Amino acid sequence: MIRRLISTAAATAAVLATLTAAAPIAQEHASVTARPKACNTDGAPAQLHTNQAAHLRAGRGTRYRSRAVLAKDTDFYAECWGVTAKGEWWAYGEVVSGRYAGFPHGRRGWVNGDLVDTGYRHR
Repeated sequence: MIRRLISTAAATAAVLATLTAAAPIAQEHASVTARPKACNTDGAPAQLHTNQAAHLRAGRGTRYRSRAVLAKDTDFYAECWGVTAKGEWWAYGEVVSGRYAGFPHGRRGWVNGDLVDTGYRHR
């Protein structure tokens, strides 16, 4: 009976060790690919570019911190959209040209919809 308990405890510990070791990788991957909760995925993704210098923000609205300032004509791939309570629309996606492209994936964040136009400029 004691051998069976020790064997069960050892097997449980091995499973938990495996799950714990894999968890950081899964969490890291999820943070890179997961869309923010405020996204409306009903609309199709869009290829955009900034029509003037624009802040890439951590959330929908100017109260969120700026992650970067994108130069005019920076290409931006919008994966989804979000609208504030004031009716302002914001695009969430990835910077695909200019200084902030790369990392190995482009920097991600929100750009005010008034500061982008459709189409890419630098591809």
